[in-house]
Amino acid sequence: MNKFYSLIVSASLLLVFAGTAQAHHGGPGFRCSTAKHAAEIVVCNSWKLSRLDRRLNYWYGRAKERARYFDQTGWLRSQQRAWLRSRNACYWNKPCITRKYRQRIRELRRYFTHV
Repeated sequence: MNKFYSLIVSASLLLVFAGTAQAHHGGPGFRCSTAKHAAEIVVCNSWKLSRLDRRLNYWYGRAKERARYFDQTGWLRSQQRAWLRSRNACYWNKPCITRKYRQRIRELRRYFTHV
């Protein structure tokens, strides 16, 4: 029980500091104050991951434009949800989260340029 409580306190403190970190490096494309998953907290506390998140948001937006044209918005949305689950499965593992972001950005760019 003490280990679980310690983890909750640590996560809460990270959330408090995430807002400060976000202000210094531009932050990710989502609100750090509502971060629920460990992976989101890690992104909020890393300027490199925040930058990757913003880049992913850019390509996801471009892919959504393309998907609308080809009536594939539902498919793209479900792919993005699956990706979010896989990113969140990395928990606190920063290299894993980084790999997930880079892979997804490549997929979105490929989709945008080849569909």
